[in-house]
Amino acid sequence: MNNYKERYKTQISMNITSMMDVVFMLLIIFIISAPLMRAEVDVRLPKSTAATTRDHTTVTITITEDAKIYVGKTEIDIEELPEQIKRMAAEGRLTSISLKGDEGVNYGIVMRVVGYIKDAGIENLGLVATPERRR
Repeated sequence: MNNYKERYKTQISMNITSMMDVVFMLLIIFIISAPLMRAEVDVRLPKSTAATTRDHTTVTITITEDAKIYVGKTEIDIEELPEQIKRMAAEGRLTSISLKGDEGVNYGIVMRVVGYIKDAGIENLGLVATPERRR
């Protein structure tokens, strides 16, 4: 009887091969999807020595080269922009705005957007640029 217990002793071991497969698959998914999860619209910002690298504003308005306007990541028509800014300012969640404009955008459109922001009573307006390397 004693020989029987030794011969058929249960072996306790954990097979972690499938768990490692799942971990590596999740790692690959996160590596591939991380660059796609940016919360901004791509524009080529002009360079300036006055540009800072910190951005502590509440809302970002972006103007692309083809004159499309985005509030955050949402595209909006330029005629709807004044009402949107006034509504956000009335809700109290808008204290300052950072304006990002592509370096190829028409200056008249930029000034029109700045006028809408000032008409809504927003005094804290920051113009975003890429820091220029000093020689």
